[in-house]
Amino acid sequence: MELTNETQVWRTVPLKLLPLNERHYTTNWAKENYCYRFLFDISITSQSYSDDSEVEEWRLQALQMMKEIKQIGIAYGRQEIVNLARGHYGMTMSHSCNSKPTNIDDVMSIIENEDWYNDNKMYKQNIIYHLMYGLTRSGMNSWLLQEEHKWLQKHQIKYSQNAVGIRKTKLRGFVYSIMNSKFSNSTIKLFRTVMERKYGEFITVRKPEKNLSFNLKYTERNFLGGSGYVVSCTKKQEFTDVLESNLDESIGKKWIRLCVEKNKMNVEQICAKVNDLYNELKEDTSVIKPLIKQIMPIGKIDNF
Repeated sequence: MELTNETQVWRTVPLKLLPLNERHYTTNWAKENYCYRFLFDISITSQSYSDDSEVEEWRLQALQMMKEIKQIGIAYGRQEIVNLARGHYGMTMSHSCNSKPTNIDDVMSIIENEDWYNDNKMYKQNIIYHLMYGLTRSGMNSWLLQEEHKWLQKHQIKYSQNAVGIRKTKLRGFVYSIMNSKFSNSTIKLFRTVMERKYGEFITVRKPEKNLSFNLKYTERNFLGGSGYVVSCTKKQEFTDVLESNLDESIGKKWIRLCVEKNKMNVEQICAKVNDLYNELKEDTSVIKPLIKQIMPIGKIDNF
């Protein structure tokens, strides 16, 4: 690592200096990587810490930098979606004198327009697939590379080239990885939420996974930009059907039966699993609470 203060010299840092996930910004991580703190803070002149308070300051500083990089990924990535929607596909808002979208909300309002979506539906699904996944793929990811370079230039740092056994074209530094991860995940979630709410279906590249409680219908498709699936959502309707019916065995009982007979789980393990499911889906209480009511004893549900 070069310690010169000359602005012309770019100091080197590990390719994966900042982790992707917040939980990895531990005290141990901060101690192991404290020697790089001075690169991001001109008030720091030492590569070693004197006490735990300095370690914690560096941990929080690094965490804030990671969040800053995430926001860059979201802001510039979503602007690229808008540019692609209005420039390449000529998308317009029929409710606004056919004006072109200027932000991500405008793009979502077009996708939510049933007339737009159902007019040549397969082509519109190709557009959505491209907007969701195309901008991070080789050939269309120049915006990511550009923003990464700008961030590195701002701090006058570069990645050390000591990775072994990895092709250079596959190397991605922490700035690129953090921006890409946050933009991709938030974009997929946004499009899925809008499509699922409006049309009861969504697009994904993830392969079907077995679901213990609900069935999702996966239809494989070759989109213009690659392969994927159109997924039809049925879980809410299934819950409605079950709750309104007089079936002898509810979904909750079937789920418990599967846990006991197939997975050999005891009651404590089942309750722990329910708690985990609840924590994951607590925002969707219309779905998870009926399930918990079927599994937990009366009176316990109030604790959730």
